[in-house]
Amino acid sequence: MAAPGNPRKGNQNSDSHTKRKRADTFSNPGQSNKRARLEISLNASSAEDVKALQAVESKYDVQVQSVISSSKIQKKVTSIIRCLAAPSNSDIVSPAPKTRVVVLRAKASDAGKLISIAEISKRELGKDEDGKRVWYQYISLGEELKEIPRDDGNAIIEETRLGDGEDDFETMKTPFERAIEGQPRLRGVPIMSLFLCRTSIEELKKRYGEQTNASLT
Repeated sequence: MAAPGNPRKGNQNSDSHTKRKRADTFSNPGQSNKRARLEISLNASSAEDVKALQAVESKYDVQVQSVISSSKIQKKVTSIIRCLAAPSNSDIVSPAPKTRVVVLRAKASDAGKLISIAEISKRELGKDEDGKRVWYQYISLGEELKEIPRDDGNAIIEETRLGDGEDDFETMKTPFERAIEGQPRLRGVPIMSLFLCRTSIEELKKRYGEQTNASLT
């Protein structure tokens, strides 16, 4: 009588094939995240914003700089001027490098400092001795979700006197309150992003409008 076959062998082969297939499926997670980097960094708030930022990232050399309360204005200005400075003849290579774009990003509480940095940078860019004194500016607004602790203000112990005795009663919570108990709350924090570059960017112009000194130079 022939010995029965080993059913686990077939299952093992099937399982290993499935594992290999799954591994292949997720073998390069950075590929999809690379395109999404800019819109995630700038907290794009709509599909139109995402589309515009993806187009910009594919065509330009984008540098994002965060502005926080401790940021040094002069240091940021110097970095922007250096990034947007016209390349010298010795720096020109073939093929030509992508046009650089600087993005200043700040929360609402630091938006004033961001504006100061941008205004000083534009003034310095307008003094460029190489003849390229034109700058273009675009502003977008987004929102960052921030977790804040959920207070337990509803868990109140009330003392009620009934007759000669005292009983403690706890306020009853609704099913919804019980479901979210212990879960953090999310609060939207406004984010401002300001783009500075030397050339007009059609995708940003259509989406956010454009400010420039081109007509003054």
